Amino acid sequence: MDVVVDLANDVVVLTGRDALDSLSVRVEAPASDGAEDRLTDTLARAGIGRVDGHGDALLPTWLLRGLAAEAAASEGSCLDADWDEGFDGMLAYAAGRGWIDDDGAVRAHVEWRDA
Repeated sequence: MDVVVDLANDVVVLTGRDALDSLSVRVEAPASDGAEDRLTDTLARAGIGRVDGHGDALLPTWLLRGLAAEAAASEGSCLDADWDEGFDGMLAYAAGRGWIDDDGAVRAHVEWRDA
C-alpha cells in the first residue's frame, strides 16, 4: 500500500490498497532543500499524517482504512473481511516492530522520486 504525494500539484492518493505486505509514502518530487517541509505541509493540509524527526511519515490507521474504502468504492467494490484481516495483520506486524506511535499512527518509509 502506498500513499502517493504529488508535491507539484498538492495531491495525495492511496494506491495498492490490497498490497498489505508493505506501506510507504511515495513522494513524486526529488528530495531537495525544503522538500521535507513541503511534504509535512501537504500531509497536514490533507489530514493524512505528519513527518517525524527521522524523515518517516506517521499515518493514522483509521485514515488509511478510510482511504482504502474510498479507493474500493471508486472501483465499484468494498473492503471485505479478508481485507480487514490482512490490514489488521499488517498493523500487528508493525506494532511488533515498534512502528506504531503512541497515538496509534503507523510509521511509513518515505520514498522520494523524481516527478
